[in-house]
Amino acid sequence: MDVAGYWRTQPAEWQPLFRTWHARYPERTRLHAWPQWGGERLLALSIAPTGRLRGRRRLPLVRLLVAVPHAHEPASTAAAVDVACQLLSGVHLDGTPSALESAHPRRAPLVTLLPDGNPQGRVRSPRRCWDGTTCDNEGLWREAFGVAADGGRFPRLPEWRLSEQRPCQIGLTFESLSEDLYVEPNTSRLSTYSRALDDLFARFRYTHMLEMHQHAWPDAVLLPDDFDASPPDVRAAAMGWAQALLAAWRAAGADPRPAPAVPCRGQPRQQLRQAFWRGRFPGMLRLASEVRQGRLDPGGGEPTPQDRQMRLACVALEASLRHVAEA
Repeated sequence: MDVAGYWRTQPAEWQPLFRTWHARYPERTRLHAWPQWGGERLLALSIAPTGRLRGRRRLPLVRLLVAVPHAHEPASTAAAVDVACQLLSGVHLDGTPSALESAHPRRAPLVTLLPDGNPQGRVRSPRRCWDGTTCDNEGLWREAFGVAADGGRFPRLPEWRLSEQRPCQIGLTFESLSEDLYVEPNTSRLSTYSRALDDLFARFRYTHMLEMHQHAWPDAVLLPDDFDASPPDVRAAAMGWAQALLAAWRAAGADPRPAPAVPCRGQPRQQLRQAFWRGRFPGMLRLASEVRQGRLDPGGGEPTPQDRQMRLACVALEASLRHVAEA
C-alpha cells in the first residue's frame, strides 16, 4: 500500500477532494458542511450507487453513515477519504484498482462519509501519524486529552470551561465552542459533530452507522453502549456485523481481540455514551471499530506502522460496506 498516496488527513488535504468529487459526480453525491467556532468546517459526502440523490427518486434500502469523531485518530480519516475515492472512481487514491467496484453486492447502500468530526483539533495536531516511534503512549494521550493544571493527564469530560479547569495544555480531542467552552465531540450533544449527526439522520434515516476510532490496544470491534438492553434481533444483527469485521481483519493478517465487546461496561464512560445516544436515531444499528495506533499496550510493546493503521482501517470500512449490503 502506497501510504504517501493515501494519507489525506488534514482538512486542507482531503476537503478539496470532496468538493471536487461532488462537482464531478453531481447526480450521485451530496456535500454537507457545518461550521466550527474559529473557522474550520466539518464536511461530509453522501454517495449513492446510482443517480438517486436528485429529484424524488427513492433512496437505497440500506444507508450507512461512517463517522470519525476524534482528532487524534487520523488513520480513520485517511480510510474514509480513500473509500470515497473507490466508490466514485473505482480506484484507490494512489490509482490502484478497487475491489469494491467488482463486488456487485445485491443491495448497494447509500454511504455518507464524515471523515473528521473535529477539524479544529486535527489542524492543531503536532504529528500526522501516531505510530509509537517518536512518542510513547502517555505522550499520545497527553496530546489527545491534554495536560491538567496539576501536570497530570486531563480528564475526559464531555463539557468543560477554560476559566474553571485552566489546563496546562488543551487536548486535540476537544472542540472549542467559544473562548471558554470546550466539548468532546462524541459525548456532548453541544458539539458540531452531534449537530452533524442529527442533520444527516434527519435527511437520510440511516439503517447502519460505523464510528471509526483508534487506540493503543489490539484491534477491536465495539458493540453499541446500549447493547445489553437492545432487543434480541438487534443484538444478533450487531454481532453478525461485528463478526464479519473481525473475520476480515483476520483474513488481512491481523490478530484482533477475539470477541466484540461493550466498551467501558458499567463505568461512567459508558453512561456518558449512553446519554449521548439515548432516544436518537431510531432503527439505526451502530458499531465501532478500533484500529491500533501508538505502541501496543499493555506494556508499551512494538510500534504500529502507518501502513498497518491505514490498511486495517480500510479493511474495517470495506468489510462493513459489503456486510451491510448483503445483510
